[in-house]
Amino acid sequence: MTIANIITEFGAYYLNNGQNATRLVQLLFRPAVTSLLFTPRVTDDTTYQASQTRLGRILQPFHKNWTPLGALEALPIVIKNFRLKADLEETPDDLEATWLGFLAGDGLDRKTWPFVRWFIEVHALPQIQEDYELNEIYLGVRAEPDGKTPGAAGTAVDGIRKQINDFAGSGRTEPMILGAIPSDPKAFCEYVESMAHQTVKRYRNVPMFMNMNEDLALRYAIGRDAKYNLTTTYTQGAPTPDANNLLTTAVPIQHARQRVIGLPSMGDSTKIWMSPADNMIRLEKKTQNANQFQIESVDRKVKLFTDFRKGTGFLMPEAIFTNDQDID
Repeated sequence: MTIANIITEFGAYYLNNGQNATRLVQLLFRPAVTSLLFTPRVTDDTTYQASQTRLGRILQPFHKNWTPLGALEALPIVIKNFRLKADLEETPDDLEATWLGFLAGDGLDRKTWPFVRWFIEVHALPQIQEDYELNEIYLGVRAEPDGKTPGAAGTAVDGIRKQINDFAGSGRTEPMILGAIPSDPKAFCEYVESMAHQTVKRYRNVPMFMNMNEDLALRYAIGRDAKYNLTTTYTQGAPTPDANNLLTTAVPIQHARQRVIGLPSMGDSTKIWMSPADNMIRLEKKTQNANQFQIESVDRKVKLFTDFRKGTGFLMPEAIFTNDQDID
């Protein structure tokens, strides 16, 4: 807990001047919206195993001789369910003789002090969601921890980018050759339309979200308005993240069934990708733990911890459609 500036400004003592939690303000947290694109599968397993089966052409002209055609093929599918945790330790006594003293308490059991509930609800739980969104679900590359120090950001799971790039490297996902992202909004609108129109015919008429970083999504919206002389109405405020909000904020693509959305998780990535909803799986285990903490009082310190599993993946790499950018 770092409150040196509070002590410097307000003094190392507590005076009840009517201050309360409404005077404690925070920057807006980024909600975990990317996972909402994926179909949830709650499982006790640490991996999800399935198989993609496919059969080649079997129909042929009739003749009386036996000429079998086509062979059934089965390909393995493995989606990993990664284990994540949060460990926190604070000393609420540090608050007592400061302006923040209203968060302290009178009992010996520090975990019952008002600070603990406020800390979990206002900071810890939203921070977990933001960390997963901005560091892990898209950008993550799993690195096994050493068991002694906190793991680095972006090393808890294999994120969406790594999975798509691995599939492209193995030849199971074929990137569309579209070139560099145009900086001009109208040209970028045409780039997006070209990607939608080049989708293989088997999936071209399947509704999908075309996912890109938030700056590119804004560039597309501006370019679409300019190209078609439109005025897009944007909803003010930050809606509660859910699947319906994703639907209402998506921007249509001309002569296509796909719609553009900007994902916080993608950072500055220039990759654009899409896949049918039923091809995208979100695994969860110990889901209740993601919204609660175990709290312990130890030597006047309060320790808080939680752990759970999360994983996202694709059933059929051949049904992932992406441009040829950010593939390293």
